[in-house]
Amino acid sequence: MSPPEKANAPHQTGTAALVRVMSDIAYRNLFLASAAVMASQWMQRIALGWIMWELTGSTAWLGLLASAELLPGLFFGPLGGVLSDRIDRKRIVLICQSAALVVSVVTGAVVFLGLSSPLLLVGLTAAGGILAALQESARTLLQRDATPRDCLPTGMSMTAISVNVTRFLGPALAGPLVIWPGPASIFWINAVVALVMIAAVLSLTGLNTTSGAGSRQPFLRQLWSGFQAASNHPVVTPVLVIFAATAFLIRPVYELMPAFADRLFGGNVQDYSYLIMGVGAGAVVGAVIVTLNAPSRPAMMFFWSSLAACLSLIGFAATPDIIWATLAATVLGFFMCISAATSQLVMVLDTEESVSGRVLSLWGALMRGAPALGALATGTVLDMMGYRLPLALSGALAAGFTALAIFLFTRRPMTAA
Repeated sequence: MSPPEKANAPHQTGTAALVRVMSDIAYRNLFLASAAVMASQWMQRIALGWIMWELTGSTAWLGLLASAELLPGLFFGPLGGVLSDRIDRKRIVLICQSAALVVSVVTGAVVFLGLSSPLLLVGLTAAGGILAALQESARTLLQRDATPRDCLPTGMSMTAISVNVTRFLGPALAGPLVIWPGPASIFWINAVVALVMIAAVLSLTGLNTTSGAGSRQPFLRQLWSGFQAASNHPVVTPVLVIFAATAFLIRPVYELMPAFADRLFGGNVQDYSYLIMGVGAGAVVGAVIVTLNAPSRPAMMFFWSSLAACLSLIGFAATPDIIWATLAATVLGFFMCISAATSQLVMVLDTEESVSGRVLSLWGALMRGAPALGALATGTVLDMMGYRLPLALSGALAAGFTALAIFLFTRRPMTAA
């Protein structure tokens, strides 16, 4: 079976396609609910990060907290990818969202009652990370199933943008809420959003929400076939390699932002909120660019935006004060958003539909696991060696990898990608 975007050419593009997909009730309801879920998850991460920083004052603990949420993606993400290719995707999302609602309520109660401890926060964060990883592929493919087929590139561009804008915009919204009414409010918001998502999924009717391809194969064989599909593809494979490198070296800057606000600029939670709102603002602008272009072959946009993100991190490390740092964070958010969104588009649009859940789950595992490992490693290094030089070196190393990938990729036969 061919990649899904090639099934029904030609496709509508531009504002006409955008109006078309947002006029579809099933797509619109699921899109808005999914965006709210992802934004609330990132809001929760910011709240937990600040609480952990206040409890410990340690970047190593911040790295451990990020690992608790993101590392489960390395193990449970591929499991969720196989499940999304085997069983009803609606059922997967409903079960995971119901469990996530319970975790949000418990976490909110712990924070509100002043019972927080580093280990307890790590445990609750890990539970949420497992649930998010299990449903990630199913939720994305459920959105694809609800997208009008003649607007698939635009619809999936919107989905990719929602994944990546909310990871920046969500924290930007969380910053003021951490100040007032307080971090516990963010977990109550999460619980309400989970209910909204459950209602949106239950309202979906008439969708083919299972692939069915290879569902009789043993689980491990299906997992292996997904890995083979991702590791032997002329476009998907190099994109995954560079995405892994930048996710490990560049994206941890976001998880460690509380430490940068404090140690680099002598700031407090207000300066912290400035930085994350700057990243969010840049991400919104990047989102507009990707959505209006809706690239059906987005690999080259991914490579160039990744290189620009690497260089932006070097600039962020060199900023002298919070004003320049916020501007640099805005540029960084702009290119990080484009890079992440276009990499996800490659996974959805360039892979065979029968293995799309498993390939997408590998991307999700990298998106969650690589920044977690990077945050854990970088947090430890920053505690020992200072802050500016390690950041600049990470950006330079990632820029070198990405530039080499661009050089090699543009000389391959499939330059049209």
